[in-house]
Amino acid sequence: MPIFITVIILIYFITKQFEYEKVNRLTYVSIPIYSIYQITVTLPHRSTDIPVWIVILVFVIGACIGIYQASKVQVKDAKVTTGYTEVAGVEQVVYKKQIMVKGGARYLIGWAAIILAKFLLAFLLHLDVHESMMDAFVQDALKDMVFFLSFAAKEGPSAWMDWTLIGISSAVYTLRLIQKSPLVKTELLHHKHKK
Repeated sequence: MPIFITVIILIYFITKQFEYEKVNRLTYVSIPIYSIYQITVTLPHRSTDIPVWIVILVFVIGACIGIYQASKVQVKDAKVTTGYTEVAGVEQVVYKKQIMVKGGARYLIGWAAIILAKFLLAFLLHLDVHESMMDAFVQDALKDMVFFLSFAAKEGPSAWMDWTLIGISSAVYTLRLIQKSPLVKTELLHHKHKK
């Protein structure tokens, strides 16, 4: 991928983390569930050379990153214009309430930590990583921005680390948001939203 496209993708991704985005179940529930399923598929068997303590360490790192990312998240209940209607000859704006979240710097730091942890652990375990670190940043930025790319297959001896770091951090991030914010809990768990 040409360097200017890489830079544009990364700048766009970084700036998006400082804007509010709509909370939806597809992103906040489906990705963690799918990633955790993929952990069960890609996790190394006991017969491999990877010690159990490394697997536990990857789980702990993922959980710590998720907690860190959720620690300063901002949540707001916003009114979003959905259209206009005419009432007694006067045009009125029609609003829809949406729960919005802004990840900010801590989300970005956690996102970078996931990729750096994967490369460091792969290096320490002498595993082949089939991408450069820059490619990993760009691919993960694209997956974060384009929902369906999160379901793309990961291959190679470090695939289990990718899924574990992403799955556990995403699950913990979502659980912390639900715990911290009644608005997010309402939105994700389908409780009736108070108008």
